[in-house]
Amino acid sequence: MENKVYELLEKMYVEMNEKFSNLENEIKTINNRLNNLEEGQKKLEEGQRKLGSDIKELKQGQELIKDHIDQLDSKNANRHIEAFYKLNNIEKDIKFIKHKLHQTEEDVFDIKDYLKIIK
Repeated sequence: MENKVYELLEKMYVEMNEKFSNLENEIKTINNRLNNLEEGQKKLEEGQRKLGSDIKELKQGQELIKDHIDQLDSKNANRHIEAFYKLNNIEKDIKFIKHKLHQTEEDVFDIKDYLKIIK
């Protein structure tokens, strides 16, 4: 009977050692997976920081572009006003030239008429 108890205890000891060995292996596997998750999290956090930095740079660039467009808009508005003013002056000059041309034609007509009388 002592032998049976000893064999039973030995069998239990072997089984418990196997189970502890399996548990240790599972714990190692879990620790490896946990380490991988932590490394992945660090990479994600670094990527998130870089993304935040990139977004900040994009916003700054966007503000610079807005400022540049605002400056261009004001310059274009001034150019439009200047062009409109010049077109008005050209229109006045054309009207004046037409008026002078008409006066010249009348003078030529009068001179021709006068020359007909003299002949």
